[in-house]
Amino acid sequence: MTTRRSLLLLLLAVPLTVVAYDIALVVTGFVACGISGCGGGGFGPSYQPVQAQVGLFVAGLCWLPLALMVLHRRLHRHRAAGGAAAVVAGALLAMAVLGLSPNGCPQGQSRATAGDAAFSPGSPTCSGDRNALRPPR
Repeated sequence: MTTRRSLLLLLLAVPLTVVAYDIALVVTGFVACGISGCGGGGFGPSYQPVQAQVGLFVAGLCWLPLALMVLHRRLHRHRAAGGAAAVVAGALLAMAVLGLSPNGCPQGQSRATAGDAAFSPGSPTCSGDRNALRPPR
């Protein structure tokens, strides 16, 4: 009976995890590059790398309940290691799908500080220019 219940819970948890992960990816992609996307068509890109990093972490967290459910009868250290691995794997998969690097910027771009002509000067942004101002540390 418990095996049937566990299987039913797993069959319910997998689609819910995938839906939550997809929602996290859409929101993170929108936050990372804005409404026009990272290519900057139309309105131009609007980079928010700090919020994108938070979104990548949240996307990774979407896999945590499923990992803990699969490992529910294991030792605590195995559950902790499996949970951490699920979060890291989910974040890495989100980075690969969205084309972002760990710094929250699109691949090939680095973090910089928005200039005086920007909508919010001094805020963190992304730039492909090697001579761009680096964010304060």
